[in-house]
Amino acid sequence: MATKIIMFTKNECPNCKRAKHFLGFAPVEIELEERNIDKDIDYKNEADDLGIMSLPAFKFENGNIVRGFEEGKIMNELGL
Repeated sequence: MATKIIMFTKNECPNCKRAKHFLGFAPVEIELEERNIDKDIDYKNEADDLGIMSLPAFKFENGNIVRGFEEGKIMNELGL
């Protein structure tokens, strides 16, 4: 069963691009939903409500949030 992740991104975000690339090579199945805060104000409002001030940010299906491209924390959330 795939791990569901909501990834908050924005335009012109080099770490967002690196994070998507990183997740593409994860050794576990991932269902990634990207929410670009520059393209949809509702996504920006959701990120604000979650206290996200640094992008990329990842909301896992268990409710945990990783702010920033923290590879170790992301891997930990994926059980790796």
